[in-house]
Amino acid sequence: MAGHHRYHLDQDGHSITVVRDLGRRRAEILVDGKTVTSARTHRKAVTVLRGEIAGGAPFAVRLGRPDIPGGAPLCELEKGGMRSLMPNVPLTPEEEWPAEPTPSPRTPAELIARWRARR
Repeated sequence: MAGHHRYHLDQDGHSITVVRDLGRRRAEILVDGKTVTSARTHRKAVTVLRGEIAGGAPFAVRLGRPDIPGGAPLCELEKGGMRSLMPNVPLTPEEEWPAEPTPSPRTPAELIARWRARR
């Protein structure tokens, strides 16, 4: 996920999405598919974006720096005094994590034979 990160959370019947463009250093919040606010992000500091849901409930989103180089930055939603992490959602199928391979089933006899062959 080189240039973009997308975070999504369903909150109180509303869809809240944060899209961060690392190349242009911009972030925007979408509520129910409509842009609520956008701002320029900081390279080394936390970026705070504030918005409102259609019912008038205010919220804040904090975008931090990645913990590891090349990792995804953390995104936190604060609403009504409660904080929750927003999960990072891939933008395209190519950016999804690869599925973990399921190990082949083995019987206890196969495991013992393999263990004896190694010893």
